[in-house]
Amino acid sequence: MEVAALNYALVNTVYQHLQEYPHHRPFLEEMVAWEQAHPSKDQWDGWKWQHVHTPVGVINHFVGQGIVDLRYDSNKSSYYRLKSVTDTAEALSMDVIDVRPKAETPPDVQSLFGLVVGHERVKALLRYAILAEKPTHFLLVGQPGTAKTLLLSDIARLPTAEMYVGSTTTKAGLVGLLLMVKPRYLVLDELDKMQQADMGPLLNLMETGMVTRLQHRIQERVTMDTRVFAGANEIAKIPAPILSRFAKMEFPPYTKEEFVQVATAVLAQREGQGPAMAELIAREVAKHSTDIRDAVRVARLARNDPRGVMEVVRCLWKVTPIERGRR
Repeated sequence: MEVAALNYALVNTVYQHLQEYPHHRPFLEEMVAWEQAHPSKDQWDGWKWQHVHTPVGVINHFVGQGIVDLRYDSNKSSYYRLKSVTDTAEALSMDVIDVRPKAETPPDVQSLFGLVVGHERVKALLRYAILAEKPTHFLLVGQPGTAKTLLLSDIARLPTAEMYVGSTTTKAGLVGLLLMVKPRYLVLDELDKMQQADMGPLLNLMETGMVTRLQHRIQERVTMDTRVFAGANEIAKIPAPILSRFAKMEFPPYTKEEFVQVATAVLAQREGQGPAMAELIAREVAKHSTDIRDAVRVARLARNDPRGVMEVVRCLWKVTPIERGRR
């Protein structure tokens, strides 16, 4: 029996496809197995998507790349066959890279949240969520500048994390980010300011673990292992289906003393302020605000000058000399 010569161009196409989309390997393996068990009887003979347990979007992708032929198409059903079982099997045998997720060094979660005062229960739950084998999503709710900001910022520092702001995130931008970066941790602040029309991909990710994109009439679906950590000032504007996918944690505003303690630590460790200058800024800002970002803003404007601190605070909150004396 004469063995058909390989079409190396097609072998290379399949091989390159597997390098870019390793999760498509099981689909091609099932197609090869089905066709080897069911030799073609005529030019119309083929399999349907149900036979090979492959989403139609993925099959259309294969058709677009010339890996699969559409043999018959009607309103009721479509039949396909591989362009070449031999060439596809050859590419599968070449692609010996283990596509299973590689073991990663677990993040040092005990080093997280060192600047957050209190909230020990929440910090413990977030650490568990970061290390969990399967995704659990958290929504942190509170006014601007509460502990939720620092907690989200720390999670965003993890090597496989990406942080975005809901008010500037679009549907297309979110899908593109997820497919390109494939973050293990998606940190999304200001979720309540995200347009509801742009939330579809987020709901799909949290509900099914999949991200879908329709491009050039080909539907691409990618399974992802992503945990979502979001922040919001209020939950009234967040759709119920998305809200139900989160474990929700509420954060009251800092007391003035808590704010001074946290702001002093943040300014010293992250803004390079000396202990005395950091406390001065924290105490002056605490007279008007308990938002950590206000303390950082003053520190950057004052540039390590105590007189500058007083002047910046006066300008930001329009404090008159008389009012300052009363305080």
